[in-house]
Amino acid sequence: MKQRTVRERPFEYLRRMKTNAPFPEETVRTWYLARAYVLDRLKNYSLSPYSDGHLHVVIEGDSPLMLSVLRHVALMAHYPNYVEADPLCQTPCRNRTVISLVSNKAAGDIVAEIEKEEYLCNLPSFCKCTVYGEETNEDSYVDIELEITRDPGTDPDCIRICEDDVALFQEGKNPDEIYSIDTSMAVFVGRSYELGAIVDNIPYEDIHNVGRYSQALDVFRKIILQDKKDIQLVTDDWKSNLTLVKNGLSSLYCADCFESRELAVKRTCPDYDRLSGKDRTAVWEKNIQALSVCEHGRWVVDKLIFGFRPMSGQQREEFERMFKVQRKAYCKKLKNNSVSPVHLDIRSHRDLRRVDPDNLKYDSFLMLAIPLILAKVRSML
Repeated sequence: MKQRTVRERPFEYLRRMKTNAPFPEETVRTWYLARAYVLDRLKNYSLSPYSDGHLHVVIEGDSPLMLSVLRHVALMAHYPNYVEADPLCQTPCRNRTVISLVSNKAAGDIVAEIEKEEYLCNLPSFCKCTVYGEETNEDSYVDIELEITRDPGTDPDCIRICEDDVALFQEGKNPDEIYSIDTSMAVFVGRSYELGAIVDNIPYEDIHNVGRYSQALDVFRKIILQDKKDIQLVTDDWKSNLTLVKNGLSSLYCADCFESRELAVKRTCPDYDRLSGKDRTAVWEKNIQALSVCEHGRWVVDKLIFGFRPMSGQQREEFERMFKVQRKAYCKKLKNNSVSPVHLDIRSHRDLRRVDPDNLKYDSFLMLAIPLILAKVRSML
C-alpha cells in the first residue's frame, strides 16, 4: 500500500525552559500562521551559491503576530551564497539576510520583547543587531542580521510584510493548511541520524568529497526511505522530553528549507529540469560545500532561537583541557541543561571544522539527501 503523508500539530509540545509551562494557545496559533505565511511568501525566493546579493525583509509592526513572522523569517531565510568572514584575508561576512523590524517602542522595551522565548530568544545577543542606529556584534558569524528601526525605508528590492498581508493570506487558506503540518520530510531528516557509524566513519579529510557519502546515501535510499513504519514526527515521549521536541522541530525547520535549496541549485544550472537523475545529482554535488555551510548557519540560528547558547570562554577552556570521553560527557551535560542549554557547535563553520568535524559530515550528507527526500515525499502526495 502506498505510504501517505500525515498532518501533525507539533508546536503544542514546546514548553518554557525555566518553568516547563506550556506557551499560551494564542502564541502557538501565531507560530502556525507565521510559519505558513513565511513559507508561502518566500517559496519562489532563493539565491544561487555564486550570486552576490542578499534578502532584505521589512516587517512593519511589532504585534505578537509580526514578531512571530520575524521569528520564522529568521528560521527559514538562509541562502548558500552567504560567505563567512576570513580573518586571514581580513574579509568581512557577506550576503547576510537582513530583517528590519519597524517599531516605535523604546529601545530597551523592543529588545526585551524580541528576546522573549516565544520570539528570538538568544539570537539578538549573537547576531549583528542594530537598534535605532546603535550596532552590536558587528563581526558576528551568524548569517542573519537584525535591524530595529522607526523608518520602514524605501528599498525597492525588499520584501515588505504587514498584518494586512498575513490576514489576506489567512482568508484564502483552509485552516488545516495553516494549523497542522505535513511533517513527512522532517521525519526523514530525523531518520538520517539512524545511519550512525556509516556517517561517523567517514574520514575528516576532504570532508566535502561527495564520493565518501555514497554508501550512506545508498543505505538511506534503499532502507531508510523504503521503511514502511509510520511517517510521524510526534511521539508519546514528546510529552515529557523537551529535548526531543526541539530536535524534532529542528528537523522540521531544516526540511522547510529544502525547496529553497533545490531552487538555489537549479539557478546554477538553467537546464536542470531536463537533466537525467545522474546529471542532476552531479549539480547538487558541485554545490555541496556552499549548501553545507548554509545548513550550519540555519542550524545555529535554530539553536539560538530555541534557547541554546555557545560555550563561554571559561567553558571552552575547560573543554580544551579534557580528553575525548570527558569532552563528550561535558558537552552532553551542558546541552541537557533544561534552563540554559549550551552547545559546543554554536560557532562559525570555520571553527566547527577544527573543533567538531564529525557534525559537519551530517550537514553534507543531509544536503546530498535533499533530492532523495523531495522525490520520496512528492511521490506520496
